[in-house]
Amino acid sequence: MRKSMFPALGRFKAYLNTASLGLMPSTALLEASKLLEDVTEFNGEVNSVDYMDEVVLKPLLKEAVRLMRTGVENVGLSIQTTEGLRRILLALEPKKGQNIVSLDTEFPTLPALLKSYAGRFNLKLRVVENRDGVHSLEDIEKAIDDDTFAVVLSSVNWVTGERLNLRELSRIAHEHGAWLIVDAVQHLGAMRLFPEKEGIDALSAGGEKWLLSPDTGAGLIYVSDELIEEARPITGLLNNEPPTGEWGPWWGLPEKNPWGELKPAEGVKKLDFGGGPPYLIAAAFKASLKLINGMGIREIERHNLKLAGRIRDEVLSAGLEIFSEDSPIVTIKTRLSYEEEERIYHAFVEKGISVSHRGVLGHYGIRASPHLYNTLDDVEMFLEALFEAMRE
Repeated sequence: MRKSMFPALGRFKAYLNTASLGLMPSTALLEASKLLEDVTEFNGEVNSVDYMDEVVLKPLLKEAVRLMRTGVENVGLSIQTTEGLRRILLALEPKKGQNIVSLDTEFPTLPALLKSYAGRFNLKLRVVENRDGVHSLEDIEKAIDDDTFAVVLSSVNWVTGERLNLRELSRIAHEHGAWLIVDAVQHLGAMRLFPEKEGIDALSAGGEKWLLSPDTGAGLIYVSDELIEEARPITGLLNNEPPTGEWGPWWGLPEKNPWGELKPAEGVKKLDFGGGPPYLIAAAFKASLKLINGMGIREIERHNLKLAGRIRDEVLSAGLEIFSEDSPIVTIKTRLSYEEEERIYHAFVEKGISVSHRGVLGHYGIRASPHLYNTLDDVEMFLEALFEAMRE
């Protein structure tokens, strides 16, 4: 992989902060510019969803299918993570008095979403508490019962890097008739995540981090066949089947009844926007996914875990602590005060090394998150700066 494909790298001595924001490849700019040029010059049938779906949306979804190893009927374009989760949840019909299980250290948007959803449908929220910053499968299992409507959580935690056993969670949830719905924004694109293999019913992942499409609003959703069958979304127009096979010929028909019955679309398109998709987002996102698939998610995972492993080995050897050992997110517990760690964080900023300082519910640390554009030299530079700052 050529570092020149990521112009933003030139702004840093080392960029180890993908868990905050991934870097966009230059190929995304080319794809977005090509689409804008076509629209500006009215090349092709740019006013037709039939045309734009074929040249923009379907190629993107083909890359998503390749990444997640699932069917084209099971993946869709989203607007980052929360909109995808909201769309999935609002397509379902929970019963009053059921409960939703989640975790106490989730990124704040997930609690905001679930509190609102639970209030609307009179559901109980069961929030599993962490132990030393992480969660045991046993504690999560205790919170799930036959009244659980859904288990909704992140597969990789944003602060600690904790990676959950999705296959076991799926087994437990399904034994009680509950859905497993996953926020995969800190997982998809960084490591292998094949939702059918893991038994996930639905997931949403924004493109702004490991999927390398920041600041565009990009995201993906996956929905299983079983959840699609149960889904009862509020439809617009374009998440119905075109009455004449394509939408174009239908617009001029004089016998058309705007209030007539339409057939819902098949697959995850049933949960789609209902209007014209954001094609510009899709064009740029396609380039990022194509790059990831071209490198291979297995190789990317191996690379990311190798670099993260180097950081873990060195900080543990120095007597420091970490939260988790099996994801590319390494959050280092220095045992210093938060204010002292903040001083170290600002020392990184001054040196041009991009990492994060993150905390939740009393747990905090310096967070490094290497991705496919990083090298061992980046990691060594970070470690040298860390130990130097701690000696000061």
